[in-house]
Amino acid sequence: MLYDVIIRFLAATGLTLLINANGITTGSVVMSICVFLFLEIDVLISNKLISRLFSAISFLATASYIFSRKPASLAFYLCLVFLLACFYYLSVFFYEKMTEYKFQLHRTRDDSIELESVLKDKNRRLLEEQDQQVRLATLSERNRIAREIHDNVGHLLSRAILLLGAINTVNKDENLEPQLKMLADTLDESMAKMRSSVHDLHDDSIDLKKNFEDIIGELSSFNVNTELDLDGNLPKNVQLTLIGILKEAVTNIVKHSNGDSVTIILHQNYSFCTLSIYDNGTITQETKLKIGTENIDGIGLNNIKQRALSLGGDAYFYTNDGFTVFARLPL
Repeated sequence: MLYDVIIRFLAATGLTLLINANGITTGSVVMSICVFLFLEIDVLISNKLISRLFSAISFLATASYIFSRKPASLAFYLCLVFLLACFYYLSVFFYEKMTEYKFQLHRTRDDSIELESVLKDKNRRLLEEQDQQVRLATLSERNRIAREIHDNVGHLLSRAILLLGAINTVNKDENLEPQLKMLADTLDESMAKMRSSVHDLHDDSIDLKKNFEDIIGELSSFNVNTELDLDGNLPKNVQLTLIGILKEAVTNIVKHSNGDSVTIILHQNYSFCTLSIYDNGTITQETKLKIGTENIDGIGLNNIKQRALSLGGDAYFYTNDGFTVFARLPL
């Protein structure tokens, strides 16, 4: 709006000077005021056609007034009016184009922000779904172990207790009664502890070794070397993050790597653990440049980065002689 007013003010000033070039009279003052008002009121009109009509009236009225006065340099003055009209319309045209481009730029920026928000939301949902898959696999494994203990060990203990009860019924030797009673108490205690163990298998128990073996099993077409320190008792959230990072890295290798060898190393100490996944596939210069400038556009790599950051750790990607994912997670 401010630029509109300035453009019209400059045009009105120029026309006023031309109108009063041959002396200030009552007519020239009235004409100057009319031209000025027409050009400035033009700002308030939203319809472009009417707005252009008001502007044209100002320039035509000025040209008509100068022509009616018939000054000595009539052609010169009319040329100046024409030049002012050209200046005015070109300025308005470029200003409107600038405003249009600015609006498109803002709309593009808003659309980009909205798209980025949608992508982040989808990425978050993807991470949640992957964690849920890990959790479901854990629950399935827990139920399988509980079922095997209940069906096999429980059945054997129950049969032993029944057999011992039958032996006690037919036993006539008083010297064997203390030993048989001790055996019966031991079997009862074993049965109670077995039932307690089955019921105490928590939903959040995770078999990190089995999960790692299942994921590494997807690399059947690669020569896989592993060095896994799985003896420590890692926190649940760290185990889930390690499983998620390994899953993402292995998926990327299966989909994109043209190599034939993969090395997976997991180390633990008292304050942090590190996970390294390396494959000897070739990397394009474009990908190396993006990773070098942290301009990562792959969903999988971003997921790895976000998983590590969520625990206060970090993830790095190296492209020397292949591709390496390195994650460091605090315990």
